[in-house]
Amino acid sequence: MKYKLLLLDIDGTLRPGSCERVPKENAEAVCAVQKAGVKIAIATGRGRIGVGKGLLRSIRPDYWVCAGGAQLVDYKGADLALHRLTTEEMYALVDFFEDYDLPLRFTYHDANYAYLGYEEFARREREKNLALNIVDGEDQDKHLEEMPFGAFGFLSQEMADRFQEKYGYLGLNFLFSYPGSDGCDILQQGIDKGAGLRELAKLAGIDPADCVAVGDGDNDVAMLKAAGLGIAMGSGSAAAKAAADRIGPDAEPHGIAELCRALWPEAF
Repeated sequence: MKYKLLLLDIDGTLRPGSCERVPKENAEAVCAVQKAGVKIAIATGRGRIGVGKGLLRSIRPDYWVCAGGAQLVDYKGADLALHRLTTEEMYALVDFFEDYDLPLRFTYHDANYAYLGYEEFARREREKNLALNIVDGEDQDKHLEEMPFGAFGFLSQEMADRFQEKYGYLGLNFLFSYPGSDGCDILQQGIDKGAGLRELAKLAGIDPADCVAVGDGDNDVAMLKAAGLGIAMGSGSAAAKAAADRIGPDAEPHGIAELCRALWPEAF
């Protein structure tokens, strides 16, 4: 089968954990596949604004599936689809995270606003070279201009369960990146990278069966299942591997380049 769309997670997939940017080998391989006629989409928990300049090197995606599937963007930077948090959902998150003194940020078009725990977000961002464009939003007034389309917090699974005990009727999904991680995408019911893949495929006139999705974390599971071919990195989580059709090489040192060469040898 000739696949028409390649969706790639960034952190732990395109960008191995030891690298500040996508390795040159990965970028060049993705560009070669794109030049051969395959559309490229970046599928990430980051908002579009959180993908810093230079992070992807020479890669210029045709599409973006951002904020865990809540923000779909075209190559010009125009929104194709947005799924915004409701006022009730947002206030419930702020109230809960304030009660337990937990870091919480929201994704907007211009930046990620840390409503709670800005210093903690900034510290982790520096440690992991993430460059997520996080600003101090302690005034908690950005949502008066527009509602956010993504949320992210640091908390334990126990605290996420406690939130659901109180606010489970909202249907929010706490999706941890990896087992044991305290970093958590907070998504509306029915929103994830898998739903984003299906929505993007419909907008692009492509059958999901003609898509390849590559990821490494628990938050990639829905996307790996939705694609015609789901590939989990060899260094990925157990859940990602269980959901995938195929296990690929480790992200280190440049596993995506290896995958591109294997799937589209004619591009090289």
